[in-house]
Amino acid sequence: MIDIKKLIENEEKFLKGFENKKYDLKEEVNVVKEKYNNYISVLQEEQTLRETLNKLTAEIKNDPSKIEEIKKEASAVSSQAKEKGNEATELLNEINTILSHFPNIALESVVVGNGEEDNKVISIHHEELNNKNENAVPHWEVLEDGRILTEETAYISGARHVSYKGKTAQIVRAIEQLMIDTHLGEGVSLVEPPVMVNKEAMFNTGQLPKFEEDLFKLDNGQYLIPTAEVPVTNMVAGKIISPEELPIRMTAATSCFRSEAGSAGRDTRGIIRLHQFRKVELVTIGKPGEDEKDFNTILGLATSILDKLNLPYRLVELCTGDTSFGSERTVDIEVYMPGVKAYREISSVSRFGTFQSRRMKTRTKNEDGKKEFVNTFNGSGLAIERTLAAIVENYVNENKEVVVPDALKKYVDFDTF
Repeated sequence: MIDIKKLIENEEKFLKGFENKKYDLKEEVNVVKEKYNNYISVLQEEQTLRETLNKLTAEIKNDPSKIEEIKKEASAVSSQAKEKGNEATELLNEINTILSHFPNIALESVVVGNGEEDNKVISIHHEELNNKNENAVPHWEVLEDGRILTEETAYISGARHVSYKGKTAQIVRAIEQLMIDTHLGEGVSLVEPPVMVNKEAMFNTGQLPKFEEDLFKLDNGQYLIPTAEVPVTNMVAGKIISPEELPIRMTAATSCFRSEAGSAGRDTRGIIRLHQFRKVELVTIGKPGEDEKDFNTILGLATSILDKLNLPYRLVELCTGDTSFGSERTVDIEVYMPGVKAYREISSVSRFGTFQSRRMKTRTKNEDGKKEFVNTFNGSGLAIERTLAAIVENYVNENKEVVVPDALKKYVDFDTF
C-alpha cells in the first residue's frame, strides 16, 4: 500500500513512478487528494466537537444547577461528533480502496523500460556449461517417455497438471530436500503453512485485488495459495516486532496453484507452467535500513542451489515495466536450458519496502522508540519443476537417462533416472 502522505507530498514523483510501471493514475490521484482533504477536514470538525464536549462536561461539574440543560447540549454534540467520526472512517475506507489498486513504485536505480526486452543482464554464471551436453533435448521429450504421467493426469485433473512416478518422483523429493537443507544451514526457519488462505491474507501481500483472475477461489471465499509467500509473510500480520527479532528469515516448501489466466498458449509442453506445482519459498521480514543486505541474502540462498547443482544461470534486473505490482526492485534468476537453447526464469527475488507491511499493519520500533513499518522480501529458492526441467536438459545422456547431479546423490540410491 502506498503511503498517502508521501503520495501527496511527492505527487510528481509518484505519478512518474506509476507511469514507469505502465499505470496512468493521474485522475485517481486527484480523487484521492480530494477525499484526503475532506477526510482531514472532517477529522478536524470531529476534534472540535470533542473539545466542545469536554468543555461541557467540565461545566456540569462547575455549575450543577444547569446539569439538565448542559446534558441535553452535550448529547447533541456527542451525536454530531459520532457522525463525523463515522464519516471520517468511511472516507478513509474509500481512500484505501482506491490506493489498493496503486502499484508500488520502483526504486530510482531500476532501469526505466516497457517490458522484458528492456531488462538488464547483471551477471552470468557457469556459462562454460552452456550447450556442453551434446545429448540435450527439450525436457518433455525425456520426461514424457514413460517417466512423467501426462495423459493419466489429464484424465484426473485436466490440462497443465502432472504426476511423477518411480525414480523421477524420488528426484523431485530430493531436489526439495536439498533446498530445505541448504536454507536451514544458513539459519533460516522452516515453516509448514496452510495452502488455503482468506481474502485478507491475499490482500496483505498484494495478490488482491490486482491478480484475482490468476487465483483459484474456493466456494467458501478462501483461496488456494499462488505461492507460500502469502501464508508465510502473513505470519507477522498485525504484529509489532521487537528490533532484536529482525531480520526474520523463513522458508517453506508447498504446492502452489495458479490459473495462469494471463498466459494462454505459453509453455503448453513440459513442466514449466502448470496449474499446480511445487516451490520452496524464501521470505524475510527486515529491519528498516538493511534493505540491500536482506535482498542479497535471499538472492544468495537461491543461487546457491544452482551452484550446488552445477547448472548455468544468469541474473537479470527487471526494468520498471516488467517489475511486479508490489515490488520496488526484482532480480530474476534464469537457468540455462540447453534443450531449447534459452534461459528460463527459475526464481524472482523481490524487495517490497513497506508496501506489504502497510497492508498487514506490521511494524517495529526504531532507536527512538517510534513505531515504523518493517520491510519485506521474498523469492523462490527454487521452483521445483523448473529445477527438474533444467537438470533433465543439462544432465541427460545418450540413452535419454538423466545422470543424478552429485548434490542429490545423498538423497537417492541410484545414479540415473
